[in-house]
Amino acid sequence: MRYIPQAFRNLSSLTRLSLEGNHVEAIGRDSLKDLETLYDLNLRKNRIWMIQNGAFAKLLRLGTLNLGHNFVTDLPNQLFEGLIQLKTMHLEANRIAAVGCTFRRLLNLRNLYLNNNQISAISDSAFLHLNKLHFLHLSRNNLSSLPARLFAEMTELKYVFLSHNPWRCDCSMLWFWRWTAPRRAVIEGLDCAFLGAPNTTAPEQPRPGDLGDCTMPPELAAEDKCRVAGTSVAPRPPALPGQLMLLALACHTWYNERGWGTAAATS
Repeated sequence: MRYIPQAFRNLSSLTRLSLEGNHVEAIGRDSLKDLETLYDLNLRKNRIWMIQNGAFAKLLRLGTLNLGHNFVTDLPNQLFEGLIQLKTMHLEANRIAAVGCTFRRLLNLRNLYLNNNQISAISDSAFLHLNKLHFLHLSRNNLSSLPARLFAEMTELKYVFLSHNPWRCDCSMLWFWRWTAPRRAVIEGLDCAFLGAPNTTAPEQPRPGDLGDCTMPPELAAEDKCRVAGTSVAPRPPALPGQLMLLALACHTWYNERGWGTAAATS
């Protein structure tokens, strides 16, 4: 099955539809137009690479959309227009490289899976208006940093998964450390913990989240703060407790060049 059959268009009372494990390649603008009562749509493990804008516009009651394990590369801003009741979105294991403003109108979204993609860039307003989001999965991408106000309006956020990304170890992520301090239950599964200098912290007792050694230009160091793209954050917030290992903000070579020892892994 390469396309969604027209036969489904006559099932006006259908609430759940699963086409998992087929060979669907494209979703046209009219492919789902008559399925207005649909609540759960599962298109996982197909070969979807093309979705026309407006394809989901009539699915006003849809609560769960699973597009995981497909070949999606682009997320146009109008792609999910109409999904005003959507609570769970699966886009894991696709080929997405960047996230723009695609999700901004999904005001009831609770769970967003973007893991196992190729994401290297996220717009600073990508999650604007997602005030109800509880769960965000960004593990296993190509992210090296995050925009400083990315989570600004996500007041209900409970879990953020960020492991297996090539995080850059510089001042651009200081804001993130500061953001996590009052949210100790939010961050999960990061890859590497910052270790303190050899004279102050033994390798077997790492100090999680220590970004105090962040290199700054002299004029910024004199101000005792780090500015990145207009954002100002303090370079030495309080150290986080041992049970929360801030991981994935550094690579092993960064430590080795400074003689800091090895990264501590946690699960």
